[in-house]
Amino acid sequence: MEALQNGQVTRSLPPPAIPAPTVRAAAVAGVPIPTEMTAAIPTPTSQETPTPVDVQTSSIPETTFVLSTPLPLSSEQRWRTQQISRTIFDHNRSYATASSELWWYDPVNQQHVILGTFTGNFLAQAQFTLRGQGVEALEVPYNVNVSYGLTALSPALVARVRAAGGKDWIETYVFITPNVAPR
Repeated sequence: MEALQNGQVTRSLPPPAIPAPTVRAAAVAGVPIPTEMTAAIPTPTSQETPTPVDVQTSSIPETTFVLSTPLPLSSEQRWRTQQISRTIFDHNRSYATASSELWWYDPVNQQHVILGTFTGNFLAQAQFTLRGQGVEALEVPYNVNVSYGLTALSPALVARVRAAGGKDWIETYVFITPNVAPR
C-alpha cells in the first residue's frame, strides 16, 4: 500500500498481545530461533526452579460467612406462633355455647383441623387472636375422645394428634362468636 499524500498522519495498529505464532511455535518445538530474537524469549536453565505461589500469604483476606440456622420448634412452640396477643387466664373460665366448632392446630402438618361441633359448657384457659385469620378465639383443653361429647375421632386423626406429641389432653380452640358466652 502506498502512504497518504495529503499530509495526514497515519496511525499504526497496537502491537499484538502475544508474540507471533511462528516465534512461539519455534521456541516450543525446539527449532533454532534466529539470534536477533533469542534475547526476546527467555529460555529456562537447569538451575532455575519455578517459585510456588503461597496462597495463604496472599494479600486477599479470607472471608468466612456463617449463617445462623434457626433451632427447630417444638409442637407447642409452633402452636404458640399461631396465637397473637395471647392472654392466659388466672383460672380456667367457664363458657357456654349454643353450637361451636372445636378446632385443633396440627403443628406437624401446619394445618387447622376441625374436631367436631358441640353444644354446652366448656372451660377456656386463654384468649388470643388466630394468626392469618384475625379472629378472636379461646384456648380450650380437650381430653381426646372424652370431652364435650366428641368421643368418636377417627383413628387417623388420633394418630395425627399422637404424631404431634399429643397424649390424652391437647390444646384446642373455639372461635368467639355470638354463640359463645361467659358463664
